[in-house]
Amino acid sequence: MIRSMTGFGRAEVQSASWYVRIEGKTVNHRYLDISLRVNRTYSAVEEVLRRRIQQRLSRGRIEVQVEVEHRGEAARLVRWDRALLDGYLQALAEVQERTGVAEPLSLHHLLQLPDLFDVSEPETNWDELESTVDATIDRVLEQIQDMRAREGQQLAHDLLEKTRLIAGLVDAMESRAPQVVNHYHKRLQERVADLCNGIEIPEERLAAEVALFADRCSIDEELVRLRSHIQQLNHSLELDDVIGRKLDFLIQEMNREANTIGSKANDSELGRMVVDLKSHLEKMREQIQNIE
Repeated sequence: MIRSMTGFGRAEVQSASWYVRIEGKTVNHRYLDISLRVNRTYSAVEEVLRRRIQQRLSRGRIEVQVEVEHRGEAARLVRWDRALLDGYLQALAEVQERTGVAEPLSLHHLLQLPDLFDVSEPETNWDELESTVDATIDRVLEQIQDMRAREGQQLAHDLLEKTRLIAGLVDAMESRAPQVVNHYHKRLQERVADLCNGIEIPEERLAAEVALFADRCSIDEELVRLRSHIQQLNHSLELDDVIGRKLDFLIQEMNREANTIGSKANDSELGRMVVDLKSHLEKMREQIQNIE
């Protein structure tokens, strides 16, 4: 089953200490391009996100927005510096002795002393946070893959239909090709008769000229290659694999064969078929740009 590169997903997961909300969307891109928007405080979880995305996606640009909120009340740790306080008290005693000011020392005074107290934030439980982020992005990617698979089915159906139309054109070209030579032979006979004014030209000379023309305008090889590409297209569309680049290559090759047939055609009806063929190929090319 083929997948497109267009998808969207959103999920929320809450653990004992964390609430994580992730929103992701994907669009077509030649390679896998990951764009993450995570609060700088929790940027350490980006590795978890990248690893999980790389496991689930092969192509496309994915934009991921992550919101992290800490749940619960974790106590902050407050420490005071005993040696620093002793130094402050000794210096204060010396000032009092020198100035004769004996103002009583209060708690308010102690709180104003620089660097006496140190407040540290609670330690982050990174293992729990990473586990919560991993569970959330997994749900988001599941939604994205489901959406990409549904759109991929529609793309496959459309591509198979266009491939069927192209196969019909190839059959019509094969039927038309011999008539081009016959028509040329007939026109050549009529033109020679007009120009020679009744003088008989050996049939061998005409046959040789017709043979040269038939060789120049032969499209047998191009038709064989087109049929081979059509067969590979149909086979690839049945695979459960990343096939976007392969399909793009096949369409380029089919377009190359169509151009060659157009240059050899020398026939208005074949020319019309080539135009139709290239029109179908261009529509397929546009669709394939969004296949993973």
